Amino acid sequence: MALRVGFDAVRALRNSTGLGNYARRVLRGVLGAEAGVEGVLYSPAPPRREFAGLARSLGAEAHFAAGVWAVPGARSYWRSFRLGHTAAEHGIQLYHGLTHEIPRDLPRTGIPSVVSFLDLLWVRFPRLYRGPDRKSYEWRYRWSAEHAGAVVAVSRQTHNDLVELYGVDPARVTVIPPPADPRFSVAVPERDRREVLSRYGLPDRFLLSLGTLEPRKNQRTAISALARLDPRNTPPLVLIGRDGGSAAGLARLAEQLGVAERVIFCSNMRDDDLPAVMQSAALFLYPSLFEGFGLPIVEALGAGVPVIASEGGCFPEAGGPGTLYAPATDAVEWARLVERVLHDPVLAERMTAAGRVHAQGFDGGQLAQRMLALYDAVRTGSPLPAEGEAIREERDGCAG
Repeated sequence: MALRVGFDAVRALRNSTGLGNYARRVLRGVLGAEAGVEGVLYSPAPPRREFAGLARSLGAEAHFAAGVWAVPGARSYWRSFRLGHTAAEHGIQLYHGLTHEIPRDLPRTGIPSVVSFLDLLWVRFPRLYRGPDRKSYEWRYRWSAEHAGAVVAVSRQTHNDLVELYGVDPARVTVIPPPADPRFSVAVPERDRREVLSRYGLPDRFLLSLGTLEPRKNQRTAISALARLDPRNTPPLVLIGRDGGSAAGLARLAEQLGVAERVIFCSNMRDDDLPAVMQSAALFLYPSLFEGFGLPIVEALGAGVPVIASEGGCFPEAGGPGTLYAPATDAVEWARLVERVLHDPVLAERMTAAGRVHAQGFDGGQLAQRMLALYDAVRTGSPLPAEGEAIREERDGCAG
């Protein structure tokens, strides 16, 4: 008999980046594992147009706030206080809050639950969030971490934050990394890559940084490092990401440092074009100050691109042994490493080979099996599987 799992899918159905990507990839892995799981997706509001076919493509049901709860002001109440009982009425046997939250009425239904945490940035960097948002996150997310049957942390860094900042019992937390987008590891034909580069006016060779243009992503260091490098043998820097408030400041910095013509801003790139651009980069730079994981690092490695990332935190988990690391704000060291990789093809090839191997550990199918093993443990009240532990016997033959 199939296991009926309910998912908080509001991010999967309505967010195009970040939390939405994580939720969709987990859903695709778990519901595509042929493990006898029936998925039921819950969202207070219907999906955005680009995600309207998601539930159907997954073979899942989708349920939204209805009746008196469909009024915009009542939807959030339904999600927080009524969704647990709705899930019980639908015969849900396990509930997975994909992005930090489970309904407050869920424990009273007896339905076992799992909640995923990507990070605790609102606790570590409160100045980056509006006061009302921080209070809302604390009220919803801390409670969810305390009351879920198990907590999934996407990295050892997030695991430690849950234990240190929220006081969660380590025995209730397991680390399951986010699945990487497999498109980045599939070679895009050269003709198609050139066509994509031409569409955005990008050169054949460039340095690449991918992420929202905001202070935490710290593109300032990449620009400052570029200014220290000889323009005659250093390709331009391409910054891909929507403007999160830093675009104007970054453009001013590039102008002040005399590298405005060597920095290309691209905020309107289609998601489908990202693999072609990533695979065309000479080097991927990820100078972020802090992340819950840093999945673009893994996707760059899978694309066969050498990576330089910030040191410490979760970054070594994402980058593995083949990535080079530097202090996030040390532009001198970043410039030194960029120059070293660009002018040492043997090193670049060694980094690329090690990166491809490391990226294989983020295969969606393998990680889905680990998630399913966690579901089993939560439902049966067993100890949580050790990180990377093999899956249950009836699923032998699948990687753990």
